[in-house]
Amino acid sequence: MSDDEIEGTVRDLTRFGEGVVKTEQGAVFAPGTLPGERVAVGNVRKRGKALRASRVRILDSSGQRVDPPCPIVGRCGGCPLMIATRPLQEKFKRGLLQQALDGLPGADEVALGWVGTKESLGYRRRARLSWTRSPAGLRLGYHPPRSDKVADVRACAVLHPTLDRGYRAVRRALDRHLVDHGELHLAAGAGDRPVAALRSEEPQPPEVYRELEQLVEDGRLAGAALRCGGAATDATWGDPRERRVGVDGEPLVGTVAGFSQAHDTVNRALVGRVIELASPAKRHVLELFSGAGNLTVALAREAATLLAIEQDEAAAEACRENLRARGLDATVRTDDAESYRAPERPDVVVLDPPRTGAPGAMRRILRLEPSVVVYVSCDPPTLGRDLKVLVNGGYTATDAIGLDMFPQTAHLECVVRLER
Repeated sequence: MSDDEIEGTVRDLTRFGEGVVKTEQGAVFAPGTLPGERVAVGNVRKRGKALRASRVRILDSSGQRVDPPCPIVGRCGGCPLMIATRPLQEKFKRGLLQQALDGLPGADEVALGWVGTKESLGYRRRARLSWTRSPAGLRLGYHPPRSDKVADVRACAVLHPTLDRGYRAVRRALDRHLVDHGELHLAAGAGDRPVAALRSEEPQPPEVYRELEQLVEDGRLAGAALRCGGAATDATWGDPRERRVGVDGEPLVGTVAGFSQAHDTVNRALVGRVIELASPAKRHVLELFSGAGNLTVALAREAATLLAIEQDEAAAEACRENLRARGLDATVRTDDAESYRAPERPDVVVLDPPRTGAPGAMRRILRLEPSVVVYVSCDPPTLGRDLKVLVNGGYTATDAIGLDMFPQTAHLECVVRLER
């Protein structure tokens, strides 16, 4: 053991998938470790209120450790659980769901469910990467946790083959041309070909425009979009909107660089569970944060009335387009889900807010007093915070389901049903 190393035992994992190492100096957070392992941690520094190690040696490994299929798993930070067996990943994520419910009255009576998947590699149908240019060259990849640096990624094991082809094509074409810094959004587009959208605060050279045009003309991308240098709109080639097959087998149009669920198989289960828990048949339904209509088109098939609220105009218009294509009747309003005015009291509220949750929406839901609330969340801590508001306001959680939408990562999708 080197002079600056400290030995300890991993007692638990944080919600970000880091090991919590018990040492003589206190708890040290160490990536790439698993519960029960004996480790030596080095380069321990206090960051904020916590001790964190950037160097780890495994002295006694866990029987739940596996060889990761990605050579940069310890550097990019995107898949911290890729070193763990699938049963350990499931145990960890079930724990995240339970933590969201802890402290709620009657939490022990909530019916807990789980949706796993065998597709743990090559599943991701959307991705957001970053780039930065330095004298050493272009770095294009992901941000490790708590870092503003970019971990260079040449290939990503969890990208769907469609996106992987698009990523490689974009990287080869733009490697010498992108400047400063920005973001690259990848998704599936028309004809199951990839689409790419680039965003940068800095102007990009003409070569970037020409290469994106060529990628679309050659058919390597279904569409591309570039917004940079303070421009208010995108320069576009082809159709850069996301296009996927909806859970009903019909096309579902998305937006440029917009939100969608990452895993097709798990998303089908998600929509099915939401409909099962909401029971929208012949009821008045309010949907908040409806996006491009992933849940909306399923709710509209059964609801007596459906009002969908979405603040982003492009997403709201995509939602309307998806409803029209199916001949479904619903009202989609471009409005803030935390300050809208509902024309009537709904029987059911379904919401799928961003990672930050929806504290304002909770207060409005309490005033509307729907019989049932179905909350879809990608962040258990903010879910737990919002559930407490509803429970304190007279609701009881009846069902909670964890869905492994992001295998290999520390992220979890959840659905919770509450009734008044």
